[in-house]
This record gives sequence, structure tokens and C-alpha cells, in this order.
Amino acid sequence: LGSSWRQMLGASLLCGIGFTMSLFIATLAFEDAAPRFAVESRLGILAGSIAAGVAGFLVLRFAGPRR
Repeated sequence: LGSSWRQMLGASLLCGIGFTMSLFIATLAFEDAAPRFAVESRLGILAGSIAAGVAGFLVLRFAGPRR
């Protein structure tokens, strides 16, 4: 109630962070593989979380109040 579609988009982008669950799943997936995959998956998850956070912040920052 009272939110615009841009605000919903910004909140959805912030939901893309999902950092802790992604680390947990990646650790389970690569536990028997070479440690290189674990490091790369953590870096990819961190980069994706940062990108989702920045994109969500920017959308919400410029969304403005509902008219």
C-alpha cells in the first residue's frame, strides 16, 4: 500500500543479496572439489551481493515518493 513500482523494483533488487545462503550452498557443492572452486564461488557471491546492494540502493534513492 502506498508504494510505487520503482520502489518495489528497488526492494526486489535488495533481495538479490542473499549472501549467507549462497555461501552455505556453495560450500556444500564444492566440499570435495579443489579449493580453488570454493574461493571463486565466494568471490562471485560477494561481487553479486555488492552489485545487488548498489543497484537496489540507487533505484530506491532515485525512486522518490509515490505521487
